[in-house]
Amino acid sequence: AGPPAAMGGHTGSTTLGPPLLSVGPCRSLREAGELHGRAAAGRIRAFLEAEEMVRTRSFFADLGPDGLPSASAAFAELRADNAVAFPEYALEIEGIAEGAGVPVLDIWMVNLLCEVQALKGLPIGKRAEHCSDVILMGEADDLWHGHNEDYTDDPLWHDLVYFVKYEASSDANFTPVMGFCYPGMIPGFAMTWGGNGLMLTQNSLFPPAVNRRGLGCTFVARCALEAETMEGALLQLMRPGQALGMSVNLIELPTDGKSPRACNVEVHGVAGTAALQWLGDPLGSTLMHFNVYSNLAVGNANNPRNSAARQARASTLLMAAPSRNGGAADVLSVLADSRTNTAFPIFGPTTMASWLLDARAGVVSVWARSRPGQAPPLHRWEVDGFFGGGRWSRSAAPLGRDVLRTVSEASLSSRPPLALQRGVHRADLRLRQEVGRGVAKALQSRRDCAAAMAEVNAMRKELLQQIKLGTLGEEAAVQAFRLKLGRLLQVWPLDQGRGGAGGSTGDEESVKEHDVDLMLRKELGLLLRAKTSAADNELLQSSVLVELRRDVVRRVRVGEVPPEGARAAFRVAVAQLRGRGPEDEESEGEPTTCRSFLDV
Repeated sequence: AGPPAAMGGHTGSTTLGPPLLSVGPCRSLREAGELHGRAAAGRIRAFLEAEEMVRTRSFFADLGPDGLPSASAAFAELRADNAVAFPEYALEIEGIAEGAGVPVLDIWMVNLLCEVQALKGLPIGKRAEHCSDVILMGEADDLWHGHNEDYTDDPLWHDLVYFVKYEASSDANFTPVMGFCYPGMIPGFAMTWGGNGLMLTQNSLFPPAVNRRGLGCTFVARCALEAETMEGALLQLMRPGQALGMSVNLIELPTDGKSPRACNVEVHGVAGTAALQWLGDPLGSTLMHFNVYSNLAVGNANNPRNSAARQARASTLLMAAPSRNGGAADVLSVLADSRTNTAFPIFGPTTMASWLLDARAGVVSVWARSRPGQAPPLHRWEVDGFFGGGRWSRSAAPLGRDVLRTVSEASLSSRPPLALQRGVHRADLRLRQEVGRGVAKALQSRRDCAAAMAEVNAMRKELLQQIKLGTLGEEAAVQAFRLKLGRLLQVWPLDQGRGGAGGSTGDEESVKEHDVDLMLRKELGLLLRAKTSAADNELLQSSVLVELRRDVVRRVRVGEVPPEGARAAFRVAVAQLRGRGPEDEESEGEPTTCRSFLDV
């Protein structure tokens, strides 16, 4: 058992919502991490056994049923990159693992969850219903910030999440911090604030591509909260080399006669670009963000309808804000809204907690398992003195916005998209022709046409942006589009054409078991849909076919079957199951070659 500070500090209970776990005072993040792990040990162990976490761990395990050497290597590279860039957070992760009594790799997986899930596969054309943020400007120092933390409707996740508070001793080497944590995660990913008067929340983004290696969004955001000024935090958020990218809403609380400030930062890791948007000063100004890129010219892998509907509803509710009821009530009306004309409510079963900051009052209120504002909050925290002492202090004078704009443009572009360049218009026409062909292929593969159109258009826009930036030639873009289209729609064989002059698709000519598995999954689906007789229904049980698929993938992995012969081997196994010869099975073309997205 840990010290009393590690085990106590609760407000609320599991049945009511996420508690607050207080640890410290601590001298180092290694010590704080260990106390964090002890305090949340039961929650962390249960979370690591949740279905989604088991699937993620299996994918990145060398010997897991879906694991690949290339996936394991990508995870190792991500860990190495972030351990080098953020050594103190790596020690904090080691402390959490030791305190909770779990493997340190599992805690790394939790803290790189956004990046590793992106490597598993982006949600192409799917609805991604995650967080909502609304910031409203009032008079003088009035500023209200509302955030809904949305992830899943799984009640297990709602039971296990928590807030954690790190108290620093007088000789500590870190900034005191508190934040909302998915079990085992360091503070920084969700609703978080530091002892220096800076607060942030994040909105998950789903760009059309992800770097195989680079910095994780949780670590970058946490590092920003260590800065002494808001401008310093922004420069940390816009640091290059990020694997995925992020959307962060950053708040500076009022102090020493200064008014509060708020802004949003979008980062696209693959393109190495960032955009900065400030909350306006006039009364009633709003700053809203959901789960799509709003300021950067970046395609979204997820279906944008969800975020667009939530933003439209929020704009309607805040049209006359702040109202006579006050800005806090206006923001709460958005966070609690579950009645819309679409299927995309702002508050719903996936909402795990709601957060409201009243900047002038210096109060943070949290609701869980109830609509915000409809019942007393689960937590109500006074920001001033939360970490002990009085108002936060900063050793450096804040920089002006003009200075920040100059610095940020020099490091990462926050300017509008480049103007249309010579030759780009022709490339766009060619890609649009490929889109037309892609929709026809989508219909052949029995996918939803609207979702497929969203997918291929997102790819077209992303490739067109690369042409504008000069990183990809016209022919290379067309070949890359065809290759990606085949992968997204799971249409085989894939076009193996190479990029032309002016760029390369970046692919290698290697074959990966993961793509063999995807091909066999499609083959299995066709078999299940084609069952016509009672004998087929009895023989071709889905569980039996799944075992056959796994066996063929295993034989490919160990080299017994070449990847291009995987489909033939699967059909032979099905024929033997039916008591027929291979020649009796329907032939669907030449052997298939496959390639993995992890090689891109």
